[in-house]
Amino acid sequence: MNDLAVAVMNFMNGSNVGGLIRTAGAADIKEVIVVGRKKWNTGAATGAQSKIKVVRLSTSEEFLDYCRDGRYNVVSVEIGSDSHVIFDYIYPQNTMLVIGNEGTGVPKKILDASFSKVYIPQYGGVECLNAATAGSIAIYDWVRKNNRCRESEIVERKFDING
Repeated sequence: MNDLAVAVMNFMNGSNVGGLIRTAGAADIKEVIVVGRKKWNTGAATGAQSKIKVVRLSTSEEFLDYCRDGRYNVVSVEIGSDSHVIFDYIYPQNTMLVIGNEGTGVPKKILDASFSKVYIPQYGGVECLNAATAGSIAIYDWVRKNNRCRESEIVERKFDING
């Protein structure tokens, strides 16, 4: 299991929550924190929610308490003048990646409490990425940089190229 946690903050789209849980399961991270959303699209998670710890919290305050108790270093994925380019960023120990709401981003209270902030550069004419997509990029950026992928642990996938 990878020593990374991810929080989704007040997502509006239940499919984004499910999709991010699916990516978290594929990357074998330790937990996903769902803040503010009671229901989400379990079909989009394709069963990953039964293989990964999913914690539900109601408020940003509860989330910050959870992070303090777990001694997490909160790294928010957010576009801002004080954000670091994610591809150059070195993650702290015990990272909690925070992915913000599709419209409003990471709440200010969480940004203010963050160890740091990172952003994914946009090279085309699109202003920002879908929340689940941004979270997936951030998860695998962490995994790649922390060399947690060992070839012997990769689940073998078989594809029928003739079928």
